[in-house]
This record gives sequence, C-alpha cells and structure tokens, in this order.
Amino acid sequence: MNDLAVCLAAEARRLGLESGALEHAHPDAVQTFAQRVLHGLAALGLIKGNVELGCWAAPRPGGH
Repeated sequence: MNDLAVCLAAEARRLGLESGALEHAHPDAVQTFAQRVLHGLAALGLIKGNVELGCWAAPRPGGH
C-alpha cells in the first residue's frame, strides 16, 4: 500500500468519514477530505496543483 493511501485513510478516520453512509457526513468534513486528496495528487504531480485544486475543492455554487 502506498503512503498516500495510508495518509488518506488516516485523514478519513480523523474526519469521521469511515462510514459507508456519506450522505450523513458533515459537508465541511467531506470538503476537507477532498482538499487533502487533491493536494496529495498534486504533490505526486498527477494534477497541476493549486490552479486545478481551487475549482474542485469547494462546493459548487447554486444554479450549476
């Protein structure tokens, strides 16, 4: 298992996202986890980084 997977699993546990019932998860916890995932991918060079992260790491505004 790679270091990113272990790190993300620990973060999911810390944020209380272990459950299969994510529809009950707090939106801030899900957003924080998404940001950590995207930063980890950027650190590995798999996405461009902050330019791409800004768009996907926050909830979409209404009307989209």
